[in-house]
Formats: sequence, structure tokens, C-alpha cells
Amino acid sequence: METPGRAFAATWRDERGETVGTTYGGTMCLFPVKPWRIRIAREGFEHIVRCRECPGCLEFDRRRLAERLNVKYGGGSAHAVECTIHRTRKDAHGAAKHAIALFLVRIWAPIDQHASICHRLHRRRGLELEPGMYRLGASSFALLSRESSSLRSLLRDGGVRFRIEPVRLSRGRRAWRLLTAGMIVAREIYGEQRNRFYSRGLPPAEREKWEVQKIGAYRSYDRYRAPRAWRGRRVVLVPPDVWKLSRTDRRALRGLLCRQPDPEGVQRVLGLVADILGKSGGALSVIAPPKAVLSRDQVVRWYREMAERKAGRTFAPAPASALTPSSGEGGYTSSVHKQGELMPEELARMRRKDDTEARKRRAIRESMEIIERMKTKSEERG
Repeated sequence: METPGRAFAATWRDERGETVGTTYGGTMCLFPVKPWRIRIAREGFEHIVRCRECPGCLEFDRRRLAERLNVKYGGGSAHAVECTIHRTRKDAHGAAKHAIALFLVRIWAPIDQHASICHRLHRRRGLELEPGMYRLGASSFALLSRESSSLRSLLRDGGVRFRIEPVRLSRGRRAWRLLTAGMIVAREIYGEQRNRFYSRGLPPAEREKWEVQKIGAYRSYDRYRAPRAWRGRRVVLVPPDVWKLSRTDRRALRGLLCRQPDPEGVQRVLGLVADILGKSGGALSVIAPPKAVLSRDQVVRWYREMAERKAGRTFAPAPASALTPSSGEGGYTSSVHKQGELMPEELARMRRKDDTEARKRRAIRESMEIIERMKTKSEERG
């Protein structure tokens, strides 16, 4: 079964549930913050509060950074000309023309060495490096340079693993996909005190003022089916159809993404999920396969081993210590009790032992009943 591309797109739907438009769904928040309680609104448009941690939010932040880089270096703006240099080339007719020369330098190193290597390179004279550093996960980071020959010789002599490639500014925002790829790596990989990128001179990100609204009456909200935006309360933005995952699969997917140390790992996981969703039409299973059901003999053997292990333990009596107060003289005086007020120690110990044995027998009995019921169901299905 092949899922059409429309299944991966977010859809605008009217009151009757009919689709009136589609849009890109890759930047949609997967885990909105209390969507049943709060929203943000502006000029009749309402939206959920983003979590800023899921793949959709990280992709949204990556695109915003790419747009800022495109404004600074691309587009032929005056600001771009000031920040870059031009190389003279000849076209097919032999006429001289100018092209912006900018190179992306990716250096592989442990995350603890990113800042020190970047600092040493920026202090080196003769290297025309742009201010800033962009982390690409825990194993590499990237720099922008206006020349490549001297930097290539320096890194090669230092025994550093690197890669240099030109930035194709004619592609617009897409030219910065590799430089901004570190934005999609989870925060757990970088740590709380490390920024994903450092850069001076970038134009500020576009800001919009929103009004926070609280929903009076509680409304049930399905994070993977309920709308993400409302336009005039008549048209809503609904997540893609392939988002209909089970709760266990969503947790497993989130755990897989949080363990990927570099952008390539994140892309592999997302690509795997897209392939599975495309083939199964929405049924995703990224969790480990269920364990086989234990037989009755295995359960009895396990409880017997636990009982023998507990019986083999030896308990050493704790040394008596005088509970003397830190100030003053003398010690604590115990209150006087009459005969029969307190339960004898031996009787209390026997009762605790009886209660423990009763709980064990009850647990074994319930386990046997569950196994028998499952066995009966499997025989009926067979």
C-alpha cells in the first residue's frame, strides 16, 4: 500500500470536515503545551503554544535560522555585500562577472573541544573566517569562511578531519540546510549550558505579538488528531493523516530522537518513520517486540528462586547506639508501659512473616490465573 504525498501534509478543513487547503506539516508541533487550557491569538487567528522540543518545533527554528542567514549573506542585499567578498569569474562569452565566495567548513571533534578549536582558528591571522560557530551535533561543528586554500592547509597539517564545500547562495534558504542541521538535534545531546550556534551580526528573528488566552471550560484534546490552529473559528488546521500513532509508539519515537548525537542520525530516524508510515498507512511500530509469555513452570521456578535467595540472606544485628542529645547531660528516658500495651516482638515478627507468605501465595495464584486465561484465549483463536 502506497500512501500519497497528501497524507504527509497538514490540511485546512471547514466546519463540515472537508479539506479547503493544504500546507507543509513538517514544522507542526507534536507535543503542544496544555492545548486544552491555553492558546495564543492575534487578529482572529488562534494557535497552540509550541513545546520547542519536538522535531516539528526544531525544524521550525532551523528554518528561521536559515532565513536569517539568507538575509545576511544571500539575496544580493547591501548587507550581504558588506559581509562577503567577490571573486571575478568569466562567463561563457568571456565577460567578467562577480560571484560571492563563501565556504562551509565542517570540522569533526568532540563537543568539549568545539569552543577551543573555534577560538584558536578565529585568532589565527590570514584566515578570513566569518564570526560565529554552528554545532552539528556532538561530533562536529561548522564555520563559514571567505577563502579555502589556507584554511585547508592548516587543518590538514594539524591532522584534523574536515570537509570544505562552497555555499550555493543562489539556492536561497535551502543553501543553509547543512549549516543549520544541528538545530534538529535534541537538547539532551548538547546539554543545558551549550547553545546550538554562536553568531554575531545576524539580523534579528522576526517577532510577532500574541495574546495568551485561557480556555474556560475543559475540552478534550488529542495531540495527534486535534487542530493546531483556528482561523475565525470556522477553518482549522489539522495534522497529517500519518500522525495517527499509538501512545507507546510516540514515546518510543521521542526516545529514539533524543538519543541521536548528530543530524544524520535524526534524519535516518525520521526517514525510517516516514517509510514505515508510507507503507503501513499510519500504523507505526518503533518499539521492541513483545516478550514471549512465560509458562507456568517458569513462573513457579522464578518464585521458588526468589524465596530461596531471600532465605539464604543473613542479617547482622545493628549495633546499639546511645541516643544522647547534643546539648545538655544525660540521655533520653523511655516512657513506662504497662503489661499488654505493646505487642510482644516475637508475635509481631511472626505476623509480618505470615503476611509476607500470604502475599507471595496470592501473587503466584494471580499469575497462574492470568497465564491460564491467556492460554485459553490463544487456544480459542487457534
